[in-house]
Amino acid sequence: MKYKSLIVVLFSLMGCHQSPSEQVVSKVIASDVVYNEDNRLEAFVLDGGFWEQKAKAVAVQIKSNKFKRPNSYGERIVVGRTLGKQKNLCEDERFFDQKIVGDCTGFLISPDILATAGHCVKDEFYCENFVWVFDYKLEGPFDVEYNSIKSKNIYKCSKIIKSVYNTKSQIDYALVQLDRKVQDRQPLEMRSSGKIKEGTKLAVIGHPSGLAQKFANGGQVLRNDHQNFFSANLDTFQRNSGSPVFNEETGLVEGILVRGDTDYKFDYKSKCQRVNTIKKDCKTMHCRLEDITRITLLY
Repeated sequence: MKYKSLIVVLFSLMGCHQSPSEQVVSKVIASDVVYNEDNRLEAFVLDGGFWEQKAKAVAVQIKSNKFKRPNSYGERIVVGRTLGKQKNLCEDERFFDQKIVGDCTGFLISPDILATAGHCVKDEFYCENFVWVFDYKLEGPFDVEYNSIKSKNIYKCSKIIKSVYNTKSQIDYALVQLDRKVQDRQPLEMRSSGKIKEGTKLAVIGHPSGLAQKFANGGQVLRNDHQNFFSANLDTFQRNSGSPVFNEETGLVEGILVRGDTDYKFDYKSKCQRVNTIKKDCKTMHCRLEDITRITLLY
């Protein structure tokens, strides 16, 4: 297929991958965590580390009508309801006051091409009515201006190169061409062949619930028998769809986050919603888990 050939050519131009040193990784990756702990971290904790460069290649999909006109500083203000109000979240839940602005996540695989989930860009409607934004994150623990976005970080969809969303085969991915090349960040490097091993430690960068960018590690490949996807115990949420899932040791993208368990459940005692916490050991007991499209399907 012509698109398959295109992807092979693109990836061949991206250079050889260098694994992060143990010293660099130790600054970001803590000891093993379990599925019943929320392991999401703000992206600013990655500053100066190996994962910062990976995070710079990750974008959030935002509907065009959520932006106000540019101000005198060349910034666009994006508007949205807070997570607390949108989800009727309990006030002691994390990220209660952060705004929901995004619909999906995507990541650079070449200077002007993004990979994401197929259900995020099913047809040209999504190309015409949504944009892709890089660096949508908090700059520090007291950042209250994170909804001010530099216009240069906003990219339109030029065309959908390919979109596959097949519930029978469980194939879910898309390739989007941006309206211009991204100059100030590098595309992500990916597994080109073979299969990830069960038990491999994973990390993910994206926009859970449409929030500012988050990093989460500590997941593992727990089911690996399907030819088109594998499953892991990652702390991911709706609108994380399209996020790159990394091999924590090598830094290579192993897949695209596409679906998972229920995000929030109602707390009848508190009369509000809480994060759905999976307390059982998913290594020995059945869990729904989070499904990740194998990145090798793009080749």
